[in-house]
Amino acid sequence: MPTDPHDILKDYLSVLEKREKYGMAMPLSMLPYTKTEIKDAIKSVISSTQNMEERDKLKKGFITLSEFIPDEVLKRVNQDWRDVADAECEVGQESEVVVETDIMAEVVEVQKSIADEGAQLAKEIIEFVSKISLV
Repeated sequence: MPTDPHDILKDYLSVLEKREKYGMAMPLSMLPYTKTEIKDAIKSVISSTQNMEERDKLKKGFITLSEFIPDEVLKRVNQDWRDVADAECEVGQESEVVVETDIMAEVVEVQKSIADEGAQLAKEIIEFVSKISLV
């Protein structure tokens, strides 16, 4: 396992290139390292560059970690979306509408969780960059 922050980020970037295939979130198991290891690598590289464009990209990558959720949650949400699509094909059945409402509630909960973690990560990286900028 590489310990050089640049190698860690290279591996993380290769995962992010597959991001569009997944939609709202990606399986946590796709991360080549733990979120903490990737966060530490990003902070290390940000600390060593004054290039603002590179810093902005790294900050976005830091926040994007929020989109990696436990595989079982992602699998369930993806199945729920398929169920909703199937239910829409069978219009007129009240039980389908109830299922759809429950499914949508779960999807909204997952989206909120991702947004909350993203906001926390944004705050963390902004505070970190402001501290190193003062040095």
